[in-house]
Amino acid sequence: MLWRAYALLSHGGDRIGLGSFGLGGWRLPAGIPSFRRPDDAFRALEEIDTAIWSASALSACAESGLLTRLGQPRTPAELGAALTLPPTIVRSLLDVLAGFGFVTWSDGRAQATPALMPFTSPDGAETFKAALRAPLLQAEDFRRRLEARTLTLEGWSHTDAAIIEAQGALTRHWTTQAVPKLKFLPGLVPRLERPGAALLDVGAGAAGLSIALCRHFPRLCAVALEPASHPAALGERHVQEEGLADRIAIRRQRVEHLDDEGAFDLAFLPQMFLPDEIVEEAVRRVFRALRPGGWLLVAALSQEGGSTASAVNRLKNLLWGGNTRGVAQIKPLLESAGFDPVIRSPGRQALRMVCARRPNLRDLP
Repeated sequence: MLWRAYALLSHGGDRIGLGSFGLGGWRLPAGIPSFRRPDDAFRALEEIDTAIWSASALSACAESGLLTRLGQPRTPAELGAALTLPPTIVRSLLDVLAGFGFVTWSDGRAQATPALMPFTSPDGAETFKAALRAPLLQAEDFRRRLEARTLTLEGWSHTDAAIIEAQGALTRHWTTQAVPKLKFLPGLVPRLERPGAALLDVGAGAAGLSIALCRHFPRLCAVALEPASHPAALGERHVQEEGLADRIAIRRQRVEHLDDEGAFDLAFLPQMFLPDEIVEEAVRRVFRALRPGGWLLVAALSQEGGSTASAVNRLKNLLWGGNTRGVAQIKPLLESAGFDPVIRSPGRQALRMVCARRPNLRDLP
């Protein structure tokens, strides 16, 4: 929501969104209205104020440890004593959660609803926290750079460990949630289950995707490309902590310099981080690096239409280095590189996936 707020306040009208993590009830107006009276603008600003404070309150619920104590009914006094927080603050945070349908009250005790219950575990609470930290911290960085007149379009270049870790946690959660959908891509899951299976993870960051997939597929190994030193170092640490150093190799290499041939069964390419001048070469290199019959998953931000969400996604795409390239421009890039078929996955989330296969040799004319 902060991205929407800053887009309005800083650009005069110019979200791995929270809806994908069970927070789909969080909504602002679908588009910035045509203001005809000053009161219209003030009402919009009041809604944005509520959105910003909602994000901060939800983040506080995760940061303070409140979420992990809502698996069982608790009174505000009990929670306050356990968390060393004033019961009145606890009550206010619980009321915010209740406003989103995340908490129910009974006999003065609050408990997580089924929608929130998965986030009351330690891992779930970390995911909830990351889903808020990632946009909050990146949006604040955007504001600071605008204020200091240091804003550039050189791409996603954060060195703040908190931002990198939050983005990595989100990627890991998203990947875990997406694994069941891989069975719909013909031949992919059997490939990932056999000895010698290999993954190419482009722009790996803190290696969240590689770790999640290697944990799910015990025979899978991964090459994770991450040229930036800060996220690469964090990725290497996480791989060591997970005991996967013999299966995940972090390469500090750019995708346009990739020279592997016929080495991978699955590749992931977050193209919104790639400048226009290298994206075609990147797609060609990934095509060559895949084994015949291998699949490429290309992530894209939904940008169609004139809604506020679409405009904000275009803004994020610019800040992350991918210009305003969207799904419509990705399909012909993949087809010209030789991928067939090229499939746009269903769904209306902010993050879309385009799935493309390198044909098997027997499929070629």
